[in-house]
Amino acid sequence: MSSSQPLEAPCPRCRNEMAFVTAMPHKTAAQMFRTIFLCKACNQTNTYTLSAAMADAYASTTMGG
Repeated sequence: MSSSQPLEAPCPRCRNEMAFVTAMPHKTAAQMFRTIFLCKACNQTNTYTLSAAMADAYASTTMGG
């Protein structure tokens, strides 16, 4: 991922941007994280499997860092 690429997770239902909620270690893939996103517009959640670096990047955007 390039530094100029925005960190966005569009909602598959309404296409609004989803908010990062949390990241948990994946049960079987130690280098991956299960990340949960919430769409505030339609109250849908989605879980994605991301690398540790990507999970950290999403977490830092919500922490203001």
